[in-house]
Amino acid sequence: MAIFHIHMGLPKTGSTTFQNTLQLNAEILSREMLVINRMCSGTQRQGLLKAHAYMRNSYKSGIDIEILKRNLETAFGTCLSDVPDTLPVLVTDEGLCGPHPGQFKDHDGVLPALPAALDALTAVFAPEKTVFHIVVRDNADWIRSLYNQAVKQTGYASDFEKFKSSFTEDFNLEAHIRALQSAHPDKDIRVHKMEDHGLFPGEQILADCGIKQVCLEALKIPDKKNQSWSTAMLQAMQVINGADIDQKSKNILRKNIAQQRDIFSKG
Repeated sequence: MAIFHIHMGLPKTGSTTFQNTLQLNAEILSREMLVINRMCSGTQRQGLLKAHAYMRNSYKSGIDIEILKRNLETAFGTCLSDVPDTLPVLVTDEGLCGPHPGQFKDHDGVLPALPAALDALTAVFAPEKTVFHIVVRDNADWIRSLYNQAVKQTGYASDFEKFKSSFTEDFNLEAHIRALQSAHPDKDIRVHKMEDHGLFPGEQILADCGIKQVCLEALKIPDKKNQSWSTAMLQAMQVINGADIDQKSKNILRKNIAQQRDIFSKG
């Protein structure tokens, strides 16, 4: 019986680095497991994006299991009942946890869809065949990263202190997820700390999938040469968003920054 390992984020916990690592090492890993990766192109990505968008838009009204299942089967390219049971299966898409603070302007709460997402995915894959992997990180760093993303993606214009005040004063990410884990004793939910990884984010997830240490150590790691530019770009975006100029001028400046980043990345 195939075991489905569902890596559902959290956001800003190294998911993209992990997914890029899977892409770089697809040939090696394909001998050990079946990977359904959001970073892939074609129907695999299309199915995952549809699945998490549907979950995000439906968690309040109720997630239709059959619709979610059809979207996931698009990603797999086959009925889930026909997935070979000879290898472990890894599904990775941080969007499966639902919306998060700073991602959109029209929802409240911290990870409001996560309980519904866990229930829906368990119904799709069956509890005895499903392992959930949730990655957390240092609380202060996580909130800061969400703020930076909000500035970059949604044009959030207030300062960091106001963004932070949207969380309760005693909020702690790991405690929040551990409480969720305790509230779902019928599910196999494994919590990983991003700061604890030895080789790359997601290393422990692959180990839980049965990948041996010697194989992990042989994997290629994505190049992070553009990390400093990303930081500079975020700082520039913050200045632009806070500038006392009209919206059209802000959009022109944002476009120029994006073009410069593209030139830098290809250089």
